[in-house]
Parts: sequence; structure tokens; C-alpha cells
Amino acid sequence: MARVRVARLVILAIPASIAAYAAIALAHGWWLSGAAAPFVAWLLWRRHPRARFSAYVLLSVVVLRALVGGPWWVVLYAIAVIAGLQTPPATARWPRIRGDRMSRP
Repeated sequence: MARVRVARLVILAIPASIAAYAAIALAHGWWLSGAAAPFVAWLLWRRHPRARFSAYVLLSVVVLRALVGGPWWVVLYAIAVIAGLQTPPATARWPRIRGDRMSRP
């Protein structure tokens, strides 16, 4: 029973935290992150096949920007969310992209 609660918490916390990050980004004037984060959170809520990849791209850009001149807590936040995406509940909810599922011309 505790595993189910933890799984639900992970599945709810990741998109919710990205949506909350959007508000923080907009408050700090980080317009690109503030615009992209709600879209990524929406993709995660909708279980879009590319949601996981989109989250990785957003969080990687967030880390790079923070390392160049942003606050250190943003790096910790992004690393924590990336670590959360590695958990079994997150992997079950948002599967990794496989090469055989990608469309080829």
C-alpha cells in the first residue's frame, strides 16, 4: 500500500513541480523557461509519448542557464526532477523513447 502512495506521489509531483517552476521562472523574468515549463507539464499530465524527452530538454537548459549565472537552487531542483524521472513509477508512467518507435522517412 505504501508503494502505491509513493508511486502516486512521484507521478503527481513531477508535473506539478514543473508547473510551479513555470510560475517561479516568470516571476524571475526567465521568459523562455516560463513559457516552456507549462507546456512540458501539460505533456506529462497527458502522458504524451515525447513528454519524458521534453522534460529532459527543459531541465537540461535550466541547469545550463543556472550554471552560467543563475541561482544554485535551480540546479538542485532540476537534478532532483531528473532523478525523479529515473524512478520505476515515472518510467512506467512516461516510458523512454525507443528507436523502433521513432518514425523514419
